[in-house]
Amino acid sequence: MKRRKLKKFVLPSIYGLSVICIFLTVYFLNSSLNFVESENRTDSSVTVQSDNEDNSEVSVVGTVALKPILPYQNPNVTISKSFYRMEDEAENQQKSLIYYENTYMQNTGILYSSDESFEVLASVDGIVKEIKEDEILGSVVTIDYNTNVTTMYYSLGKVNVKEKDSVKAGDIIGLSGANKLENEKENCLLFEVYKNGILINPEDFYEMNLEDLN
Repeated sequence: MKRRKLKKFVLPSIYGLSVICIFLTVYFLNSSLNFVESENRTDSSVTVQSDNEDNSEVSVVGTVALKPILPYQNPNVTISKSFYRMEDEAENQQKSLIYYENTYMQNTGILYSSDESFEVLASVDGIVKEIKEDEILGSVVTIDYNTNVTTMYYSLGKVNVKEKDSVKAGDIIGLSGANKLENEKENCLLFEVYKNGILINPEDFYEMNLEDLN
């Protein structure tokens, strides 16, 4: 049998095709790996995003502006006199009047009372601006949250802070005490809030975001 001699261009062509095949194989393998990696990365990012969403829901308090707190924690404290509203019905207005020495006065804050002594807390962060004695309402602590908002705590039987002290919301600034208003219990707190120099209802104040008060 006669042997056929391969032409000169055949071997280089085979080598070339082999190289191309190897290159294409590597290329497609690499592309496949990158695709899988990309898929995994996408999945992980979705998971992270989901985790972040969950965290944001759990830590809403940490991300949303905080609100003022009640100036007490004792569950036995009740509202003795509400804030007097000009727009209220006559019946509600009557319940918001304070009677002292044959004179009715509109309540300028919320008068809290209890049968037992209770701690008085700072409703917001601030600086103690002034501590004084009121002839009718006893010891008074004034705290500035900022130049726009001032909180005042009347009828304290004991004061735990000093002027220019820095306080945080929830800090104990004193204990409830007595005042000279008739028919009131021995443990009282009259809480007033001024916003831009105008008295506002503390009940409305508790619902405000602190960032809106700056």
